[in-house]
Amino acid sequence: MTVQRRTQTERSDAMRKRILDATIECLAINGYAGTTISRIIDIAQVSRGAPVHHFPNKNTMIIAAAEQLVQKVFVQVQEAMAQLLMSENRMHDLVYLLWNSVFTKPEFIAMSELLLNCRRDPELTAVMQPFLSTTHAILGDLTENFFEPIDPENNVISELWMLTRWMLRGLAMDYSILQDQSAFDHYLKVWCQILATNMRAKENVDISLPLPFQK
Repeated sequence: MTVQRRTQTERSDAMRKRILDATIECLAINGYAGTTISRIIDIAQVSRGAPVHHFPNKNTMIIAAAEQLVQKVFVQVQEAMAQLLMSENRMHDLVYLLWNSVFTKPEFIAMSELLLNCRRDPELTAVMQPFLSTTHAILGDLTENFFEPIDPENNVISELWMLTRWMLRGLAMDYSILQDQSAFDHYLKVWCQILATNMRAKENVDISLPLPFQK
């Protein structure tokens, strides 16, 4: 049986992805300050020359990893929402799926490290802003498609789901240090009750969305 060899482009793309995956893992484990070329090399298990071949410096590697990370987080969100078609309590299940499938995952920890460092890195901020703005817009459209206001004259669905994402992000910051994990469940339930006073699930919705930033 003949094994088809990968082309040079395929090998190069695979190595680039391997390095970026290692960068994201390093961000989640060691934080932004602790993400060094040496640690990325150790995690990726590549030669010391491999990162330099694909990225001229650490900053370009971090920025490329940020782009890949936003894609990964968006896929996690979309996969979580895809589980809701048969849900009998879509609002509750959406909040809990986002919490369990996105905001407590290593990818979001890495994302948090990048967001925090944006305060000190204008170049990283310039890269993250359009990605996050586009993702927020797409997810806002999706939740508008999923839910309808109880009072049509007071439609604040987009605003409430933006607050939901910010609330989950804040809870995620405390996830590793809060001893009483049941507290998260309590506040998630309270937030679901608040949402339920303003919106309800629509029927016959379409959750299919293209991935943002496809090249």
